[in-house]
Amino acid sequence: MLDPDISTHDARRLLSVPDHIADDDAAGLKRRTFLQMVGWGVGGGALLGTLGEAIAPSMLPGHLQEAWAGSPIGPTDGIVVLLGFEGGNDFLNTFVPYTNGNYYSQRPGLAIPANQVLPISSTIGLNNRLGFVKSMYDRGEVAIVQGVGYPNPDLSHFSSMAYWMAGRANNSSVTSGWVGRWLDGRSGNDLFTAATIGGSLPLHLIGEVKRGTAIPPWGLDFGGDTDPRDLRMYDGIRAFAAQSAGRGALQDALAVGMKGVIDVGQEVAPIFTRPLPENRLQQKLTVAARLINANLGLRVIDTSFDGFDTHSSQPASHDELMVDLNNALFSFFNTLDDRFKSRVTIMTYSEFGRTSYSNDSQGTDHGTASAHMLIGSQVRGGLYGQMPSLANLDPWERLAFNVDFRSMYTSVLDSWMGGGASSVLGGNYENLNLFRAGPGQGVASGSVPPSVLGDYVSLTPYRLYDSRNGTGGRTIQLGAGTVGEVQVLGLGGVPTTGVTAVAVNVVSVAASETTSMTVWPTGEAQHATTNVKSLANRAVPSLVILKVGQGGRINIVNDNGSAHCVVDVMGYFRTTAGDRLQPITPVRALDTRNGTGGRLGAVGATQTIDVSVVGLGGIPNDASAVVLNLTAVQPTAKAYATLWPTGVARPLASSVNFEVGQTVPNMAIAKVGTGGKVSIYNHAGNTNYVVDIVGYLSPTAPGRHFPLAAARLLDTRTANGAPMGPQSSRRIQVLGVGGVPASGVGSVVVTLTAVGPTANSFVTAWPDGDTRPPTANLNPLAGAAVTNMCIVKLGASGAVQVYNQNGSVHLVVDVVGYFSS
Repeated sequence: MLDPDISTHDARRLLSVPDHIADDDAAGLKRRTFLQMVGWGVGGGALLGTLGEAIAPSMLPGHLQEAWAGSPIGPTDGIVVLLGFEGGNDFLNTFVPYTNGNYYSQRPGLAIPANQVLPISSTIGLNNRLGFVKSMYDRGEVAIVQGVGYPNPDLSHFSSMAYWMAGRANNSSVTSGWVGRWLDGRSGNDLFTAATIGGSLPLHLIGEVKRGTAIPPWGLDFGGDTDPRDLRMYDGIRAFAAQSAGRGALQDALAVGMKGVIDVGQEVAPIFTRPLPENRLQQKLTVAARLINANLGLRVIDTSFDGFDTHSSQPASHDELMVDLNNALFSFFNTLDDRFKSRVTIMTYSEFGRTSYSNDSQGTDHGTASAHMLIGSQVRGGLYGQMPSLANLDPWERLAFNVDFRSMYTSVLDSWMGGGASSVLGGNYENLNLFRAGPGQGVASGSVPPSVLGDYVSLTPYRLYDSRNGTGGRTIQLGAGTVGEVQVLGLGGVPTTGVTAVAVNVVSVAASETTSMTVWPTGEAQHATTNVKSLANRAVPSLVILKVGQGGRINIVNDNGSAHCVVDVMGYFRTTAGDRLQPITPVRALDTRNGTGGRLGAVGATQTIDVSVVGLGGIPNDASAVVLNLTAVQPTAKAYATLWPTGVARPLASSVNFEVGQTVPNMAIAKVGTGGKVSIYNHAGNTNYVVDIVGYLSPTAPGRHFPLAAARLLDTRTANGAPMGPQSSRRIQVLGVGGVPASGVGSVVVTLTAVGPTANSFVTAWPDGDTRPPTANLNPLAGAAVTNMCIVKLGASGAVQVYNQNGSVHLVVDVVGYFSS
């Protein structure tokens, strides 16, 4: 007989099965069985020993089945993350009725004082440990459903948890869960559709004919290793499955199954290569976000944390749980890629609530009705249902529910997961209309034509994205490996169609550690070229010219730690007539250190200077924009500079960002303003500026832009390479290399990266055959990697030269586009 006071931990254990037990497919040896054998599910053990026990002639397959990879989710497929509060969360101390006198009289010493809550309405406030949740609620991204429960409530952890998992209250004969039955109704049998972060599979992920899978939060024991010796072993095992060895069906089954284990292990391994938080819930939700980012096809991810059975000493323990919850939700959304933010919803659940009265041990006892959250960018935020009445209750009376928990399931299934709630739940329940839009809807869209030669249209800089304040939709830093998705088409003067590429300034801000950022078109494979390299606590900019991807967006990934990101658009390339590029041998338009350009002396705080550009280096009057390198030299304060056309209001944008004493360059495409000039604003301190012009854009110039997938032209770190020494140069052939045509090219767009400089130096790129100009494209500091985009005119031989001034440095050069001649 089951103990009615069974613990929540034991209740979940009894309502779960080891991953391999749920695999009852008698047709043959499937990959799930192998995943269990080698540590994907619970247990593991020695491979050969487990295989020897698990495989018998009766298990041989009728046919060999190859492993299959997860199918990426569609643009309007919803993902739900289930977050269970095991033990029965005290919702009254989570969503506090801070104006209700009964709340304070029924739990003296346990109730949260009104002046300590985070108010979200005139009567309800959040626990003050939920600051991040409050910020999401204020943005309308949190729905709180009050008074959730079911008829004839059961106060046993086991029974109540079973009802929630089954989705059918008070039915002890149920053998499947609500998510499992949803899986039953889907076509196909993809392994990566539903998963729990843990070692065993809970009831709600088990259907009558299908089931989810279990993914341990600590990673894989086999198949996911990246050591070269392991990779050679995996290649050898894969080779066994290439064709039948002629030694019988058992060996063939083992070979194919093992190949499947390795394939899936390698596919999921990157999720676990980066360090995970030590806190268990943060760890689980970080893994959940990484699984979503991997786009394996997961539609349901289940996870939970316990400790909510607070019969005694509740104030300290519940506050700690709220801190863990708040931090874990922050970690999840910090890790989650922006490309999935409109397709992910978190739903909380718990087997029951707690009593409104406190007990003699400064705790609460098993209750009935509770309150739960749905969190996500498409959620229709606010309060739903009613706070259960606390009036006229005796100490052991329980609260009455007013929302059936299956209404939450109906809302998620029908409005988020594609329908079928009545079949899954065995009845019709109210849809609470918890979503303001379906998955992926409301995302700005635009069509991107095939890549063709494009003409340029200059814009006054416009801020598209700033994770510091929510511009562009993200309000927190990009975590390690997190992808930010930036809408470009339709904003800042960029049209929604006919755009072949854009010029954007990308700034890494306040990185927690040395990191890099890579930018590429949404929907395409991420390339290996780094666009921004940043030291900790620095603001580092870089101009990027690239195609626009699916939905008119570009992706940005942060490599290490966490960092804010700012993106400003400078202009775009289009298929219809516009301006074209005329590259020139670099010419210096300004140097405040010696008076070049008419300004002698550093530019002061909040001061603006104008720089004449038309007429220099052959730049004609019809030039609409100039391509230049703007360098800040020896600033006395941490600040930034803005570059924009003279005669118009200064925009909210930055062109170069710098720290005290740094020399920092950045390429820019600056629209020409009144009098053939551009303006430079210095935000703080005193800073010298240098402007080197490398080309101009006009209707009569020849160069039309063609974007390329990044291709490496030079990497001195390779086995046969050597760093560039002091005052040394190197010739790089460009024509006919990396997608650049063998003729008809006037200049190339390259990303220039300095790695491991041994001294403060500068690096210059210029046309092969010309005299090296007195300009700089890159100013590396000793020991710090740095990158910058360059537009370089090609020499007569179809090559460019690069030069290093001091110390030794490795150089990496990637071509990302070209301009026709």
